[in-house]
Amino acid sequence: MKRSYKILSKFIVIFALSLVIYTSLINYLLNKQLYEWYSYELTISRGISLTLLNIYFFILVFIIKIGLFKRMFLILIVLGIIAWNISHLNTILDLNLFSNMIEDFLEIILFISTSIVAPGLLLLIIYYIKKLTSRFEGKFIGKYHLHEGFFGMILIGLGLLFLVFHSYVIQFDIFLKEFKIYLAIIMILLYFFLLFGGFFILRDFNDIIRFKFVKKVHMSPEKGKDNNSIFNSMTQDNIYFFRLSKLNIFPLGILLTGFSFSMVIYGTKFIPKEVLSSEVIINLGYLFGFLAGSLIGFDWLRVFKRFYPKQYKEIELKIIELQNTDI
Repeated sequence: MKRSYKILSKFIVIFALSLVIYTSLINYLLNKQLYEWYSYELTISRGISLTLLNIYFFILVFIIKIGLFKRMFLILIVLGIIAWNISHLNTILDLNLFSNMIEDFLEIILFISTSIVAPGLLLLIIYYIKKLTSRFEGKFIGKYHLHEGFFGMILIGLGLLFLVFHSYVIQFDIFLKEFKIYLAIIMILLYFFLLFGGFFILRDFNDIIRFKFVKKVHMSPEKGKDNNSIFNSMTQDNIYFFRLSKLNIFPLGILLTGFSFSMVIYGTKFIPKEVLSSEVIINLGYLFGFLAGSLIGFDWLRVFKRFYPKQYKEIELKIIELQNTDI
């Protein structure tokens, strides 16, 4: 009975949210017939639709099975790439092959596919935490262990290089038109570098402030074989790393991820140009992406607890074991 009630509750939530999204998108398509492309009214309508889609997918990732969400993510990303290329070629070659209805359909596909990217990044973070943390804690480069915080700093450095490169290439019209796909790749990579850089830096902030970047490790064969789970890398020295933060801030980081990604991808199509210029919106999007990753990295254990409560219980038991050993 309890399981049936839970399933029914999830269905009602998904149906209600889907209805809200559908109404928002219909309202946007109607506004397209009334207002110009970059008008304040249409941009607000577009921004509301994108924000609701981001919230929708973030709620969805918490209430449906991860495997199902992953399949949905892959399908929508593939459809989004196809829709973007079709739309891009139609515009660049000035083919005018599609009716307004088909163009609207392609645009909605793009809305949906870009809105699911941020929750997909959250799943990637969760996958890293569950599958790769213990490996990262071991040998990384030969006999040396690279601290996560230092790795995050490397990503931020790459992000800054991409930011300079991005600022350079946008001065050429060819990257805003014919070579727009390359500009899009640069922008997405830049965003990923900053998001994951912030995540790694704040997740391993204690080692950064202690100037712990790289160290030589001596791992016994027995430990290497057994070190296949996140809690197996826990010792007295790093027990602080596996304690919950007092601030429950990862939900803010999650919402900020979707918001910042939309700012980078859509610019003045997401926030009216009367409010901020395109360059300011995109740069703020990068900054908010870094902050989003930082918030999730700071509160990473609570994210892990939410998705894998059984494994988190093992971490708690491991902490108790280490504390009893220390007594």
